[in-house]
Amino acid sequence: MKNGFTGVFDITSVSKVLALCILSIGLYLIYKLYLFSNQINKHTEFKISKTFIFITIFLYIISLGSLVHALANWQEAGILNLTLGFHVISSIFDITWIIMVRNRINLIAGSNKGDKLWLNPFITSMLHVVYMQHKINQGLAKTLT
Repeated sequence: MKNGFTGVFDITSVSKVLALCILSIGLYLIYKLYLFSNQINKHTEFKISKTFIFITIFLYIISLGSLVHALANWQEAGILNLTLGFHVISSIFDITWIIMVRNRINLIAGSNKGDKLWLNPFITSMLHVVYMQHKINQGLAKTLT
């Protein structure tokens, strides 16, 4: 395994990541998690199960589809309960995936609580891939200087 982020991740504009997450209504978040996971799996020994990734993406698509269906048929109360069930299950998998990527990025950076490159769990839970990309950019900029 290479030390740090060099050779694993690329510098990407944090503003671009934020804008794409907002404009895509969260779809870019899933795409970016998928990219991070692929980069982690290709370049480190800290693998994230491809089966887990595809199950999570599948559940996200089902949850999003059921939400669209519920919005189109909002008069039917039963649909809302089904949608909430899919959303809860999908959210559990999404949060687990975010935690897995966060933990692996911390391992790759070799950072511990309080270090400059350490991904704070509270901030990660709110800003997800935007915060991850910010820390990756910091780590890569540090190696360039």
